[in-house]
Amino acid sequence: MSTVQSGTLQVLTEILDEVAEVPADQVTPEASFVEDLQLDSLSIVSVFVLVQRRFGVDVPNDVFDRLSTVGRTVAYLESGELPN
Repeated sequence: MSTVQSGTLQVLTEILDEVAEVPADQVTPEASFVEDLQLDSLSIVSVFVLVQRRFGVDVPNDVFDRLSTVGRTVAYLESGELPN
């Protein structure tokens, strides 16, 4: 994982802890927000509101709906495109 990815993952880990008290060791690229991290819809929206603020990006609703894992979210934040 590159330094940029590590930095992006670190910020996302901090947001997940702040919003939903998710332990850092559970935040992996493969982790699903719903199944693995047990986030409800309100928590997911809160996470993405903070993501948009901290990263200074706008995540359109159609993209937001497809960012189901930590890894997909990190990849999107770094490239501005949805990973395959």
